[in-house]
Amino acid sequence: MTAWRASGYGKTAITAASFALIMTLASCTASTESGTGAGTETAKPAAASPTPVAPETPEPAETEPSQSATDGFREWLEASRLPDVETACARLTPELVTRMIAELEANGVTGIDSCEQMIATTAELYRSLDQSSDVDIAVQEETGTDATLFVTYLASGDCGTVVMTRPTTEWIITDQSTECAG
Repeated sequence: MTAWRASGYGKTAITAASFALIMTLASCTASTESGTGAGTETAKPAAASPTPVAPETPEPAETEPSQSATDGFREWLEASRLPDVETACARLTPELVTRMIAELEANGVTGIDSCEQMIATTAELYRSLDQSSDVDIAVQEETGTDATLFVTYLASGDCGTVVMTRPTTEWIITDQSTECAG
């Protein structure tokens, strides 16, 4: 439920409009007496003009709850292992992709020229090794737009820091480090 709806502004507007309508109708039927004592004169009701009723304000659209950085990382990890190359690559900065490809080449994996190739190759590697994507994630720091996580891959024992940013609704990984190898 939105804060606007919970606060009762909609009911207040309807109540105010109803009160104004009742007061207008009541004033149309009021009688007046003449000051001469010649009797009672009843005022003719004026033609009732429609009282504008305040239109109901549409409720603000419910916004999706903010995704945590942890959930954003897990989403990227799942996409990278399926592989869903479109999602996985969209969640990495171009600079990080370049660095990751260079690291693969330094470790003997050659012929990778794009993020899509990198994700497909590493997904196949993890699949062939039957390596789980289970991770332990410790949030070191998180705001609405930036986060630093410490991630440990349970199957291999590898661990490192993951730095993320959220320029819109999706978390983007800007940096990854390897701080321990299993």
